[in-house]
Amino acid sequence: MRTRDAVVEYQKTLDDTGTLIKDLNLVDPVSALYLEFEAVNGTTSNIENFISDVITKIELVDGSDVLYSVNQSQLEALYFYKTKQPPVLFPSEWASGTQRHGVYLLFGRHLWDPEYHLNLQAFRNPQLKITSNLAAVRAVAADTAFATGTLKATIVAKLMEDVPAVGKYLMTKEIDSFTSAASGEKRIDLPTDRPYRMLMLRAYVAGSDIDEVLTDVKLTFDTDKFVAFNRKGKQLDAEEFARSGRVEFKHDILRAHGETVRLLVNKEPVCTPFLGVGVNDVLATSWQWSSQLYLNLFVANTAANDTAARNITMREKGHALHATLPVWFGRPEDGSSWFDPKPYSKAELVLTQGVASAVCQVALEQVRTY
Repeated sequence: MRTRDAVVEYQKTLDDTGTLIKDLNLVDPVSALYLEFEAVNGTTSNIENFISDVITKIELVDGSDVLYSVNQSQLEALYFYKTKQPPVLFPSEWASGTQRHGVYLLFGRHLWDPEYHLNLQAFRNPQLKITSNLAAVRAVAADTAFATGTLKATIVAKLMEDVPAVGKYLMTKEIDSFTSAASGEKRIDLPTDRPYRMLMLRAYVAGSDIDEVLTDVKLTFDTDKFVAFNRKGKQLDAEEFARSGRVEFKHDILRAHGETVRLLVNKEPVCTPFLGVGVNDVLATSWQWSSQLYLNLFVANTAANDTAARNITMREKGHALHATLPVWFGRPEDGSSWFDPKPYSKAELVLTQGVASAVCQVALEQVRTY
């Protein structure tokens, strides 16, 4: 196998709100697309407003046929669970700071997978669509949000030469999204047309663990003729923590004493903050959990709280990136062990809810042949 990179776009300026549509005229099999986005903060700050929030949809389409469809947060989490490696994450709240997130959209089990990849020549008009909204969290501004006109995208195709096109790839799509209720069941129909490799749930609300929002997870076929699993969310999360461990990255925050900081990881955070040069304060955290930490900042040699926002660099480390939970079907590397739902006419995911107002999403990775 010989591999090469094809740069489709380099730091292409995107609209603050809009969709970039890019034709993909690539002849060789595509193992992955590397997608990198960056944007600049306002001149004062950009608090709790991340690149992951503003890339709202990433789609690969062939006319009306959707070949892949997720958002940036889902894609970053998928990459971590599939590879046990962190994506490129540089979130920042600093004045005029540049935020940069990069991640592989993998068409196989891993990069350079000879058994699963995408042959774009098999489709009539393949296009990549990237939808962005720089004001998704906070209206674009010159001082306290993302600065207008600063969102840029880089797209690199990871190509394989001298590899037979196998006619199958791993396709992930968001199946459903909803806002959680304080109790009750949410029932979601899943497709039964293609084998399942992995199901990924997301349930984010500040101050709650994902397993508090979705307390029970059940997958049933033909009204309990076959139940693939019926588990507590807490135990499913514990199993994945044992499998994948923690993700780690650099996170720059701009905070004063007594502030609660939003994290990208939801569970088991072990964050270590450091003050910038020239500030002699004493820094500590009172608690870290549920996508948040509480910051203490004291003026050195006094008992006074420092109420001035300071540039702080933090090593963020934790589990359940973007409040997600994957559920695997069989051995991740062995396609013969993945679950085939085609013998059943109905697949239903049943989620028991425990916390209101969480942003919930369900994504499914399947084997698609063509």
